[in-house]
Amino acid sequence: MTLFDAGAPAEIVRLIEQLAAILLITNLCGWVASRVGQPRVVGEIAGGLLLGSLVFGSLFPGASAVLFPPLGLHGLEVVSNVGLVLFLLLIGAELDLEAARQGRKAWIAITAGSVAVPFVLGIVVSPLLLARFGTAGESRIGFALFAGIAMSITALPVLARIVQERSGTVRAVDAATATVALVCAAANDLLAWSLLAVTLTLIHGGGVAETLVRLVMLVGYVGLMLLVVRPLAGRLVSLRQGPKIWAWVAGMVAVAFLSARITEALGVHAFFGAFLAGVCVPRVQPLEKALDRLLQPVVHVTLPVFFAMTGLRMQREMFSGSGLGWLAVVLLVAVAGKIGGAALAAKGSGMPWRKAGEIGVLLNTRGLVELVVLNIGYKEGILSPLLFTLFVLMAVVTTAMTVPLLNVLER
Repeated sequence: MTLFDAGAPAEIVRLIEQLAAILLITNLCGWVASRVGQPRVVGEIAGGLLLGSLVFGSLFPGASAVLFPPLGLHGLEVVSNVGLVLFLLLIGAELDLEAARQGRKAWIAITAGSVAVPFVLGIVVSPLLLARFGTAGESRIGFALFAGIAMSITALPVLARIVQERSGTVRAVDAATATVALVCAAANDLLAWSLLAVTLTLIHGGGVAETLVRLVMLVGYVGLMLLVVRPLAGRLVSLRQGPKIWAWVAGMVAVAFLSARITEALGVHAFFGAFLAGVCVPRVQPLEKALDRLLQPVVHVTLPVFFAMTGLRMQREMFSGSGLGWLAVVLLVAVAGKIGGAALAAKGSGMPWRKAGEIGVLLNTRGLVELVVLNIGYKEGILSPLLFTLFVLMAVVTTAMTVPLLNVLER
């Protein structure tokens, strides 16, 4: 008799086996990444991708079919979605909108450059990608906007992790440079999710009148959250006789899932609602610490599942024929647009070239946020499996190149 013979459903047994394999591989790869100077999360992402068809499915197709059968991934999908809602709640809570008031001209210029240049380049190259990898009947406008968004994203959590891990060492990022980069990354995330919300509304809206109605409802809901819910939550949490911190954490988690359901009903992806709920979290240190202390352990367990699900959706056919050539094109557009746009804007704001280059390299970090957006594009039918694979590889490579490029600039 085995441990799971006591009447446990086969689905639960398979889910436990899947989780065990995912956590083992992603944590091992995270440890290896930290040993070679990369952020641990880069290794965890790579570990999740290794479990897909690119490596595990290619080398051990039989074992892959048993462990990750196409019709046996529902449990992993649920775990992944729960982890992403909590992750985006934490990301939204990390946005310090008040800090953005300092050095406003510089960060506005850098944010504009780091978003506008790669966004426009993504739109320019989108007809070529659509002709080669697109699906029949796909919206050209929706695809072009999505390609622009995919090129222009910066991952705030990975960037913050890189800055944090280098602090206190001989290779620490200058404090002023780090602050500007983090504020720009936060503004970048906010712009990216807003553009994605508009894009999905345009794709799902149907006619012009219905699209306008959806956009008005979306703007109204965002205004309600930022202008009513956020200030009200700030006042309530400041009351000395208010509820305990753990009750606030439970309440914010509930609001995140409710907000996710509302934005999904509005025709925008549920993850936007979770991110918006995070933005409404009051900037109170005890609450921020409690959120991080209570939710991070859950995120650390569930987020690797999202990496594995991303790997399972990738197609190894991307490495055959002209696939690598297209990957080079996408990398060139993404890196040149992001680093070039941010660095030129930083230089125009009065920074020396070295600091401007560091900001450009930091903002070229795409990481987790990019993967979340790409998975939304895949589920919504905007990205074909091959194009999804292409953009995921771009996200991983641009994230992994951040630390080496920073080391080069320091020399």
